[in-house]
Amino acid sequence: MHRLRLFILAGVTVVVLVVITLGISYYFESRPSSEGHSVAVVVDPGESVNAIVDQLGDALVVRSPLLFKAYAEIKGVGVIDAGVYFMRTNEGYARTLGILTGGPASLRLNVLPGMTLTAIAAELKGVPGEGLSGASFLRQSNELDAFHSPFLPGRSSLEGLLYPDTYFVDPLGTPKELIQQMLDRSTQEFESVGLMPTGTYHGLTADQVIVAASIAEREANTPSGYAKVARVILNRLGDDMPLEMDSTVRFATANYSNPITGTQLQDASAYNTYTHRGLPPGPIGAVDAAGISSVLHPARGTWLYFVALRGHRHLSFFDTFAEQQAAIAQYGERS
Repeated sequence: MHRLRLFILAGVTVVVLVVITLGISYYFESRPSSEGHSVAVVVDPGESVNAIVDQLGDALVVRSPLLFKAYAEIKGVGVIDAGVYFMRTNEGYARTLGILTGGPASLRLNVLPGMTLTAIAAELKGVPGEGLSGASFLRQSNELDAFHSPFLPGRSSLEGLLYPDTYFVDPLGTPKELIQQMLDRSTQEFESVGLMPTGTYHGLTADQVIVAASIAEREANTPSGYAKVARVILNRLGDDMPLEMDSTVRFATANYSNPITGTQLQDASAYNTYTHRGLPPGPIGAVDAAGISSVLHPARGTWLYFVALRGHRHLSFFDTFAEQQAAIAQYGERS
């Protein structure tokens, strides 16, 4: 009888120790840690909860998949939708479960006016996997036959046709879906301000309007200046003068931040409006409705020159080269 009591006592002690150990382990394992880094967990369609939790363990989101499974069972997991979930290592059980039951994340893609295809692709660098990576985006953008847009026929590139806006992108989506969405926005916005694919405006085709708008937006940088720069472009085209726009040289040489060199001004690219008359063969960046509208409805003026002067908030416009040079001598050019 005495031995039986000792055996029972020993058993109870073991159970208590196990419970205490599990309780302590749970307390420390379930708490979020201030140390950690961002990770992306991809949940495939039909993936089981156990498989998902194992992924969380492999990614170090949870330190003990076994304890987290017990926690999730008690709390009730519900449905975990397929998609990408952005978490941190050592996330903590409550927050991890909340992220999973809250649904997959979407990626905020900000496309600004003037951004090139390459720049847009660079914004996709944080997307996990290869499906919607920057490289796959650029590859897909070269397959023009895969897309439809009334502004696309005759084009050799999608440059300028991907509308600048904020997009909420499914990281598991495809580049084709994203690109078509951006093309559809351009069609909608361009036509809303009066640009029709087969129209003619101030002697320009619709495609040339988009090209001119892309230059106006890169040169002015603010909507208030678009219409004046558009007028300079139209005036120079009308006088058969080279446009001599620095933004086209930057596009041709991929120099978007350093001072333009004399060699770059002589670059032989058809996009260099210092060495070639007329408009470039295509847009030099993403164009929004304000840019299109500025070319359709340019400011009134006889200007042929403009410059950013030191101490002046906006561009200054001039009829003659001599007037421009006199202003530069007085104020200096804004760097």
